[in-house]
Amino acid sequence: MTVDEAIEKYLNYIRASQSPGTSRTYATGLRHLAHFLAERGMPPETSDVQSLNVAITTDYVIWLYEYLLDRANGQPEKISESTKSTYFAALSGFIVYLVIESQLLTITTNDYDAIRKAMAKAAKRHPRIELPPEKLPTQDIVQALMREANKPLELSDDTPEGTKRRLYLIRLRDIAIVQALLSSGMRVGELVRLERGHLLHQVKGAVVKYTKSKKEREVLFSESAWDAIQTYLKVRADGSQKRPVASLPVFARHDHRAGTQVLSMTTRSVQNVFFNLASRAGILEQFHLTPHTLRHFFATEFLSQTGDLALTQYALGHSSPTTTRIYAQTKREDYRRAHRNVFKTK
Repeated sequence: MTVDEAIEKYLNYIRASQSPGTSRTYATGLRHLAHFLAERGMPPETSDVQSLNVAITTDYVIWLYEYLLDRANGQPEKISESTKSTYFAALSGFIVYLVIESQLLTITTNDYDAIRKAMAKAAKRHPRIELPPEKLPTQDIVQALMREANKPLELSDDTPEGTKRRLYLIRLRDIAIVQALLSSGMRVGELVRLERGHLLHQVKGAVVKYTKSKKEREVLFSESAWDAIQTYLKVRADGSQKRPVASLPVFARHDHRAGTQVLSMTTRSVQNVFFNLASRAGILEQFHLTPHTLRHFFATEFLSQTGDLALTQYALGHSSPTTTRIYAQTKREDYRRAHRNVFKTK
């Protein structure tokens, strides 16, 4: 079996057992492996999987680091620890699959252990103890985002009614998305998988079923976020759909290709919503705003107001307090506010 064929079999295995995000990242990591092999004169489409050995996999560690360093313009501090770790985890998982799960690769126990140790060492992440300033939006940036989302539509009198409705729904949806992420701390991947049946009307929240840790958790929305969601859903009027209303996505597409179908958004489409809002609001010149930055904002605000690290961990759905602890050191807004009060600066 060729390396390419083995990679495809492994990715099918991953798609069946892991989240879509993990599957995509592993696929990217193994494309890098294929590129590396091609550069070594071992085209993956023709090279037998048995050609993989300790020397090749350890050389790949060096190659991938240099590749990531080149993409970071020669600045090691800009290499994403999580990206590097996931790419090496992809190769480690691939080797385990080849040797243990499918027995497509026959190597000695010593070689297998050597490869696993090399991958584990390469994938080891240095714990982040502080959230970089460029990851945390200020109050001013968040307010500018909300102002832009809430701006009324400016349409000409001759705009077709169908277009007016579509643009009106997009506006209501985008307001609801921003408010929901801002007040719940959800990941964007969790938001796009929310179904109407997941909403908890009694507490104005939702059950998040498709989480990173694969454990359900409850999230709560602010009054304004809940009102925005309900307003959007009321105007959308899903009653004519053939599917059960409870199974329909909370946040749907309203592009021409979707037509009258209620189709789920993707994480990329939500990212585009933020890019467009930030662009119109003039935020892009000040801050690289993404949906995930609102999760950072939620975390720091929640921790600042409650002072409870464990409760913040629960709200974010973190499995480890270490992940949450970075927010304990990132409330720069509190520092700046206190500094202004002490020194009376403006």
